[in-house]
Amino acid sequence: MSTLSQIESEIAALPLNLRAEVLDFVQFVKQRHGLARPPVALAPSADTGDSPFFRALEDVGFVGCIETDEQLSTTYKSQLDFASKTGARP
Repeated sequence: MSTLSQIESEIAALPLNLRAEVLDFVQFVKQRHGLARPPVALAPSADTGDSPFFRALEDVGFVGCIETDEQLSTTYKSQLDFASKTGARP
């Protein structure tokens, strides 16, 4: 079995979030050794309209939303729990 085949089979066995990590590592190695790197396409996909970047964040559970009032930018301190912080003023 060739090295490329071994790499492909190992990557195929990984969950999506770890595949993204492998891709990041490969790009790092290429950059470190001065090898050309193709540009990452950030065009929306035809099926959902979401960019690949958004889909990658969603795959790893980074993108989400919360329900709150419209004035969150001014009332966020009352929405957050600072109980675990140390050195906070009362």
